[in-house]
Amino acid sequence: MKVKQRRNSGKSTLADVAKMTGVSTMTVSRVLREPEKVSPQVREKIEAAISELGYVPNLAASNLASSTSRLVTMVVPSMSTPGCAPFSQALHRVLKPKGYNVILAEDHYTAADESKLIEMMLSYNPAAMVMYHFDSTEESNNLLLKSTIPVVQVGGTIIDPLGINIGSNYGLAIKQLINALALKGYQNIALLCAAHEHHIVQQILSGWHSAMLSLNKSPHRVVSSTQPPNAQLGQSLLPEILLNWPELDLLICTSDELAMGAIAACHKKGISVPAQLAVTGLGDSDIAQLCSPALTTVAIPYKQMGTQTGKLILAAVNGDEIEESVTLPTQVMLRASTAVH
Repeated sequence: MKVKQRRNSGKSTLADVAKMTGVSTMTVSRVLREPEKVSPQVREKIEAAISELGYVPNLAASNLASSTSRLVTMVVPSMSTPGCAPFSQALHRVLKPKGYNVILAEDHYTAADESKLIEMMLSYNPAAMVMYHFDSTEESNNLLLKSTIPVVQVGGTIIDPLGINIGSNYGLAIKQLINALALKGYQNIALLCAAHEHHIVQQILSGWHSAMLSLNKSPHRVVSSTQPPNAQLGQSLLPEILLNWPELDLLICTSDELAMGAIAACHKKGISVPAQLAVTGLGDSDIAQLCSPALTTVAIPYKQMGTQTGKLILAAVNGDEIEESVTLPTQVMLRASTAVH
């Protein structure tokens, strides 16, 4: 028998599901929140009714009514932020079996309404908040500190994190790359740096200057952009870079996507990579080995970051002692885009 839906909203309710299945609303609620505590037969019956009625639980309301939320909120500058996909997939693999879901939001590289975004995500009463490659303002930090939930900042290493910091030292990664390529004989090196988290940019520039000066090379060839690190930016900036420094023999890009764009621009202009210009990236994303030629880069352990983040969140909500700072190592991946001179 079909149950009439409420006229005022047009949506099925928890009571509708309970009436169709002949159980209490408490039992329906338990299936949604703690399905393992309900017998398989009853659970199957309730799930069938939910599907037939098209009932959608009000997660915000249920979280507010409960001291234990099953949501983890995650904020990113953009879905296309380097490493976002492998990180979130690894995070999901750890949290999902424990009954947690991840809700993700982006601020499109603008801090104008950042505090409103953080406030909205906190309104879900999440079990924890993940800040992935995300620069937060003082106002946002105050909101997060007042929330008392576990906050995980993921990306670069942070000296004084809000809560938990999981990341890699991007300055060290750039130094590793430059030192490895200096041994190959490259002399005229430039850095193309796009919009990354502020402290990551600081680490990259610090590592760049330190490595270049230690090799008695000038660190003046730097192009910084406020645009997101994507292929379009790398492709559009290469002509300007070569116009300023025609002697260039190596271009280091601060993401694999930037590097892929620079290589595409080289192909378009008939510039041989690496015979005339070697190009490197940062991240070791899936596209690094699909480039032609395959891209030399530094492997940033995005998947491991996601796994570690999930484990630390579970430990934190359980009240266990946790590491507040985890630094994961990086590795130079030498490929065909920087052949031996």
